[in-house]
Amino acid sequence: MTNKRIKICLLHSTLHIGGAEEVTANICKTIDKDKFDVTVCFLKEMGKVGERIRENGTRIIGIKQQKKGKPDYFTSLKFRKIIHENKFQIVHSHDIHSLVDSSLCRLITPSLRLLHTFHFGNYPNREADMARLERLFWRIPDRLVAVANKQKQDICDYYKIPNSRITTVWNGVDVTHNQVKLDILDEYKSQGKIIIGSINTLIEQKGMHDLIKVAKLLKATVPEKFVFVIAGDGHLRSKLENEIVSNKLEQHVKLLGWIDSASSVLLPQIDIFFQPSLWEAMSMVLLEAMASGKPVVTTSVGETPKIIEDSRYGVIVNPGAITDMYSSLEALILDNNERTRYGSLAKKRYEETFTATNMSRRYESIYETLARV
Repeated sequence: MTNKRIKICLLHSTLHIGGAEEVTANICKTIDKDKFDVTVCFLKEMGKVGERIRENGTRIIGIKQQKKGKPDYFTSLKFRKIIHENKFQIVHSHDIHSLVDSSLCRLITPSLRLLHTFHFGNYPNREADMARLERLFWRIPDRLVAVANKQKQDICDYYKIPNSRITTVWNGVDVTHNQVKLDILDEYKSQGKIIIGSINTLIEQKGMHDLIKVAKLLKATVPEKFVFVIAGDGHLRSKLENEIVSNKLEQHVKLLGWIDSASSVLLPQIDIFFQPSLWEAMSMVLLEAMASGKPVVTTSVGETPKIIEDSRYGVIVNPGAITDMYSSLEALILDNNERTRYGSLAKKRYEETFTATNMSRRYESIYETLARV
C-alpha cells in the first residue's frame, strides 16, 4: 500500500441494520485496499452494522452528538472539520441526512468530490419531507448512483433528472455462513418438514400478511409438509401474531424475532426462500438467498425481474398474487429435484453477477474517475 491511495469517506446517518448499510459493509470488505483508503463515518448513531464494519478492520468516525434526544443542527459543520482533518478526497453518501450534510460541505470545499447512492425503491411514493430534500440537493453531487435500472428511471421521472446524470450499480453481497444452529429448525427437519424462510423487517412493504394467507392455503393441501420461519421484527409483529393465532397457523408460521447475522445463520438451514414484498429497489437478502443456493419464490417488484430474469433463476409472481404464490410454493414443496435445480441456477447467477466484489469494482471505477476531476 502507498500514501497515494485515494481517500474515501462512506457517509451514513446511522449504521443500523439496513440495505444501504450492508452495501457499505460489503464495499469495505471487498474494495482494493492498495488503491483506496476507506473510512466510514456516521452522523447520529453507530449500530450493529457499524460494529461489524469496525470489527472487520475499517476505521469508523462518529460525529459527537449534542444532548441525547435533541436535534443537532451542526452536523454538517462537524463533518466538514472531519473532512479537512482526514484529507478526504471523495465522500460517498447513502441516505438523506448524509446527502444534505455532504452537499453543504461540497459547496464550501471546491476540491471535494461527492457521490450519492439512492437506496429507496418506491418512487414516486416518497415521504414528502424526504422528497423535498432530495429534490433540493440532487444537483450538488458530482455523480449519482441508482441500485437498480427501474429505480433509476423512477427517480429520473420523479425529480426530472437527466438520465445521463445517474448511473446504475447493482448491489452485491458477500456471503459467509455462521456455524450457529437453530434448534427449532433441526426439529422441523427431523419431522420431515420443508422449511420456507423469510428474513425482513415486519413492516407493510414486506408482504407478511400475504405470507399468512399463503400459509392458510398450504395448510389445506399439504398440512404436514411445510413450515414458514420468519427472522425479523417490527411494528407489525403483534398484528401478525394475532393473525397466526386466529387462522390456527401456530404450527405452520413461526416468528423468530431478530437474529444476529440472520442471513448467515438462517439461510443455510432452510429449503426455500420466500419474499412476497410489495416493493423493493434491489433486495440484498434475495441476493444472499441466491448465493446460498436456495430456490427462490418472490414478487416482480423493483429490479427483481432482472435479477431472476423472469423466472429463469427462480419463481417470480405478481405482488399480492396469493394463488400464484401458493401454487408455486406447493410445487417446490413436493418436488425436491425442482428445488435443487432452481437453487443451483440461483447460485450460478449470483456468482456471475451479484458478488460484493463485482459491486466494488463498479464503485472503484467511479471513485477513480472522480479523483481525476
